[in-house]
Amino acid sequence: MFDLLPFKRRTEVPSVFSEMDDMLQKMWYDFPFHNLGENVDLKWSPRLDVSETDKALEVVADLPGMDKKDINVSLDGDLLTIKGEKKEVKESKDKHYHSIERRSGSFYRALRLPVDVENDKIEANFKDGVLTLTLPKSKKAAKKVAQIEIK
Repeated sequence: MFDLLPFKRRTEVPSVFSEMDDMLQKMWYDFPFHNLGENVDLKWSPRLDVSETDKALEVVADLPGMDKKDINVSLDGDLLTIKGEKKEVKESKDKHYHSIERRSGSFYRALRLPVDVENDKIEANFKDGVLTLTLPKSKKAAKKVAQIEIK
């Protein structure tokens, strides 16, 4: 009797989710703050907060366990790049590990900035594993915002 009932096997469910994930990634492809390092093997990638005020953009990246000498930040046109390498912690042969969750290796994050910034006034601070970048908007970018009267 059950042979007549149409149903899908449970093995097909993950393919639906992977298709949805692919569609969402394609939808956000042109979004200004997406991760441009899609082809990089991302075993780990720092999480970023990007915020904006009238005068500046601020990017905050969590880079726990890193030294500032291992981090490289650059701005090429409107493309902000943060990359670096977190050194691997040497495992002791005397220990039997039950779980290793801390990540190590190279990372690469790139963001397209939505406004022009003043390159010579960018500030970068690194304290307690948190990188904070303050990117002052250029005067030209500040003038782009215009109030439009609704009639």
